[in-house]
Amino acid sequence: MYKGKEKFLEKLKPCQLRNEKLECLTNNFKITDDRGSLLFSADRKEVLVGSETLRVVGEGGTSFSGSVQTTLVRADAGHELRLESPTRSLEIKAAKRIHMESQGGKIRTISFNDLTLHSEVGSIKLETSSILMPLIPTAKVMSRAATSDTYDIYQLCVCESGKLFLASPHLVCASENDDRLCR
Repeated sequence: MYKGKEKFLEKLKPCQLRNEKLECLTNNFKITDDRGSLLFSADRKEVLVGSETLRVVGEGGTSFSGSVQTTLVRADAGHELRLESPTRSLEIKAAKRIHMESQGGKIRTISFNDLTLHSEVGSIKLETSSILMPLIPTAKVMSRAATSDTYDIYQLCVCESGKLFLASPHLVCASENDDRLCR
């Protein structure tokens, strides 16, 4: 057999094991277990993983160029789950509700710019024994007599713009620097 015909016949074989890899030339590829249950299937439109769970191991995790739809995303016990989009946006959508829970640690949301909590119909509830906002500015009091008092308790004031600031509990919600606080 001459070399050109050998290469042509090689291309007709649907699967070949060579150079430590398996190559298949087919329109649809399926792997099933010994009971006939689908474990893996691939064609031009989609790739299906039929096992109970899909584990992606490796320090770099996995990346997707399109959207991902799943009923559950979780990290292994003792490891953190991280969803990130370093250059674009990250969207988590649900028709009914989104539930995030940490049974033994924190949930942190960090934003370089604005962080918006928005509810179309319902309300936004903060259910906790304490709400800490350590970076809210404190207004300078207008009356010099009150400046000598130091307070551990303040009143929470709201600007017309919606911004918050703290003021002395014995005075009106006003400040010498209202323009700076409410900008």
